Amino acid sequence: MLVFLHGVGDGDPTGSWLKALNDGLVEAGYEPLDKSQTIAPRYSDLLETDGIRASLPARTYSAKDEDARRRDYERRQARVSRLIGHDPDAWATGLEAVPEVVVDVVQRTIVDRRLAQLGQVDRYIDNEGLRGAILRRVLEALPAEGEIVIVGHSLGSVVAIDLLDHLPPTLRVRRLITLGSPAGSSFIHNKCERLLKRFPYGIVEDWANVYGRGDVVTAGRGLAGTFPAAQDFVVAVGPRHYAKAYFEHPSVRTLVGEAMHGFQDKSVVPVERSVELRIPAPVEQAVFFLAFAHHVRRKIDDRKVAERYEQALSLVQEDMANRLKVMLVNEGRPVPPLVDTLGDGKPPRSHRDWDLDSAIDPLVLCALSNLVQPYDINPGKAPTAALRDMAIEVGIQPESGTTIGKAIQEVRGVLEASSGVPWTRIAVGLGGVALLAAGPLGIALAAPVGLSGAAAITSALATFGPGGMVGGIALLGGLASTGAAVTTGAVAAGAGDAPLEQIVIDLTARISAARARQLLDLSIDPILWFHVVALEAELAAELNRLEPLSDSNSPRLKDLRRKRDVVRRALSYMTSKNMQPRQLESGIEAEPAA
Repeated sequence: MLVFLHGVGDGDPTGSWLKALNDGLVEAGYEPLDKSQTIAPRYSDLLETDGIRASLPARTYSAKDEDARRRDYERRQARVSRLIGHDPDAWATGLEAVPEVVVDVVQRTIVDRRLAQLGQVDRYIDNEGLRGAILRRVLEALPAEGEIVIVGHSLGSVVAIDLLDHLPPTLRVRRLITLGSPAGSSFIHNKCERLLKRFPYGIVEDWANVYGRGDVVTAGRGLAGTFPAAQDFVVAVGPRHYAKAYFEHPSVRTLVGEAMHGFQDKSVVPVERSVELRIPAPVEQAVFFLAFAHHVRRKIDDRKVAERYEQALSLVQEDMANRLKVMLVNEGRPVPPLVDTLGDGKPPRSHRDWDLDSAIDPLVLCALSNLVQPYDINPGKAPTAALRDMAIEVGIQPESGTTIGKAIQEVRGVLEASSGVPWTRIAVGLGGVALLAAGPLGIALAAPVGLSGAAAITSALATFGPGGMVGGIALLGGLASTGAAVTTGAVAAGAGDAPLEQIVIDLTARISAARARQLLDLSIDPILWFHVVALEAELAAELNRLEPLSDSNSPRLKDLRRKRDVVRRALSYMTSKNMQPRQLESGIEAEPAA
């Protein structure tokens, strides 16, 4: 059953939306929908009547095993991304490139003049009695159980989002499709916490938000930045906002047709992944990082820099293949064919799907690392841009890659400002310190040929000075096995003796990964909070010990104070984002997990 939630106006009593949709379905090779297969509740009379009052329906969604549900949801979202892909005719830029204050003024003008679209959206969100009445009318029209596909256009998309955690527990949403949604625009965004307290990953299969960059109702912006569960698709509809304009687009036809009838469009072939069994963890990780480096190469805008990066990457990849062979042979393990193919210089591909949780840490570390170490080439913004493409390669939705990049930029902005250390000096100038945190790739490049296992790790850590990388042993050990390593241990070397740059790298990697998990609706390991608190305590204790007898302008004290200030800035940021353990928020004494 398809449920259509209309936008503003008279609610389309003639059902022209269905004709527009069916025309598109037939053109795409799908059977048209019979009216009996659709539900289109009308609520325009409620929007036009003053004094409407009804209590909000109860929230029905029961959260259970949400991390597991979130990971399964991510896999389904990645499948949708592969299904419809990217619209090459979509504008490269649109209203999202216009300063937000300008777009906001335009939208507010529409609201103030009560011109249809945003005026009624604003009224719906602000008037709780109206919200309750509309939600109850829609719920009365829905079946009590089974599967539905929800398509919400404009105001209808806001109603659809609001509806999700009020649905009957036995009703499943096979696909949510929002078209031309205003919910991502700034003045609506500020009120969106009223719409959806918790996304029901357990009952919604996937969510595709389709919008045009010239559509003023959307402000040319998607929903993924507001709702982590949404996956944005930009389509070429020009400045049009009508539902018909969206239904005419091939992406919307495919989304509706595939959800209602199953996959039919033979011109679109879902990606199939070959699986090479028993690939050693160091090889798997090396392939991951090398594949990411090739995505970085493609994203470098400066042609001359890109050429140098490509040449350096070719040398690094060949050396990597040789060192991996030596490492595996010395450990008495067979060398898989995949290692031999690395020597040809072609971009390797990850040979398995990663779940969202385990992909976050290596993606963060790749984006923060100089992947062509020992060559120093600044790729600019290319590593952040590469996150989206690498996300697709490893089987998670591209918007998750974008969200991870957002988390990294947030944390870097906080820690760079407080440390005074330019990131280019950290990621490039130190020649691979960040790369060492990336695990086997760093080991293979840093350790002398002939060493393997613990000897290789020890040698690689020693290469970078006394004590090695802050947290390096924990990062290396965890990442080599599962990929979930950024928050799995205490500092390997004393914080007082570690260089400031290493502390900044350690905190940036750990907190960026945790922030990405938070933005993607995954749980944060509480150990991270205790790790940062312990860092602050260690630095404070060292300062308390040295300050009474040392010169006030002692370089040692200045260094310790800078480190303490960085850690405090990190704690302040984590507190502002509610990243502390929930037990602490509720005032219950908490202990870190063993």
